[in-house]
Amino acid sequence: MMVLSALRPDASLLEFLAARARSATWRRLTVDVLIGAAILAAAVRWDSSARLVGVSAALMLIAYGVWGLFEHARVGLESMGWRRTASVLRTAGTGVAVAGVLAAIGVLLGVWGLALGTWIS
Repeated sequence: MMVLSALRPDASLLEFLAARARSATWRRLTVDVLIGAAILAAAVRWDSSARLVGVSAALMLIAYGVWGLFEHARVGLESMGWRRTASVLRTAGTGVAVAGVLAAIGVLLGVWGLALGTWIS
């Protein structure tokens, strides 16, 4: 039986996302990755100035789902005693999390660029 603990009231966004990904099912995380891939395919084909925002948002969703899947697999492997494989998944998960943070920065910069528009020129 799994016991879900409540987050403390002053939890950060990263702590909230980590707790949410750890409590999500495999199916939910897989759907997140597939929806992110569909949005990414649409955003790449979209000819607009908002392409960066769409691509970055899709990459954020994909990174969240992949990181959550890696975390589920890592916890399972650690419980079976496969420490080295779990360590590899932890490293891969860290790389995916960094990619997700970079995608979030891309969303912020893209929205900022759209908001500024032609004010600078």
